[in-house]
Amino acid sequence: MDTDSNFKAGFVSILGLPNAGKSTLLNALTGYKLAIISPKPQTTRNKITGILNGKNYQAVFLDTPGFLNPHNLFEKSMLKSINVATFQDSDLICLITEPILPNEKNLPFYEKLAKAELPLFLIINKIDASTKEQVAAARKAYCDLLKPKAVFEISALNGNGVKELKAGITNRLPISPPYYSPDEITTKWERFFAAEIIREQIFKLFKNEVPYLVAVEIDTFKENSGFPDYVHANVHVSKKSVKPIIIGHKGKNLRTIRENSEKNLEKFVSRKIKLELTVKITKDWQNNGVFLKNIGFYD
Repeated sequence: MDTDSNFKAGFVSILGLPNAGKSTLLNALTGYKLAIISPKPQTTRNKITGILNGKNYQAVFLDTPGFLNPHNLFEKSMLKSINVATFQDSDLICLITEPILPNEKNLPFYEKLAKAELPLFLIINKIDASTKEQVAAARKAYCDLLKPKAVFEISALNGNGVKELKAGITNRLPISPPYYSPDEITTKWERFFAAEIIREQIFKLFKNEVPYLVAVEIDTFKENSGFPDYVHANVHVSKKSVKPIIIGHKGKNLRTIRENSEKNLEKFVSRKIKLELTVKITKDWQNNGVFLKNIGFYD
């Protein structure tokens, strides 16, 4: 661990509305695919930690679920994750937004951020898909609301402006020894990423509400020396009608999910994997506190 008195380290929350590009930004900043990506909103459910190590700094990024008005116990746990990351765990807040004007219904979220006693960076994402006028209008509106310490215009997807943002973030970190070993890139276990990779494939395969009715639980992750690791996951669906959709005709959908998940998990852990999936009906799991706690969402 570096004990240089000039070393900087701190926690950086990445906040924003659903589909603003938080997960894409986390991956771009760290250089690793730590968060699953989908064009659908509310893909991220947990607070994901990504660690960026440099010569004289360590930035610990917290990718949070998109801000929402909760309707069930599950969504309340996601909102709690946002609040903890923002007001308890952070040294710096990064608010990421698309180049659109703030929606009136989201003003309470922005007003809460404006009152936070932490430095705030405004990040306007997706500039490659917007006009200069749209970017300028969004910049002015959000600056008026939030009075950020700095503003960055980026495209997290293609990397435009990410280098400058990274420099701005690392310069703002407080003087501190590192919190984690320099070879660590995340605080999450392989089980977590296995579940996320399976969820990503479900988001890719299905439209509409189906992915939102699914939770993935890894009940076995066994390393086998000289043989593929064995992973078994339960795919929980909250409605009986969703189970045959996930399985598909003659098991086609489930086979596609399994094969693609296995391939991506092997790439992530750099080992051979044998993955098996079981689909279970867990009615209304979104409001089942015991179930949510068991899979790491609610306490």
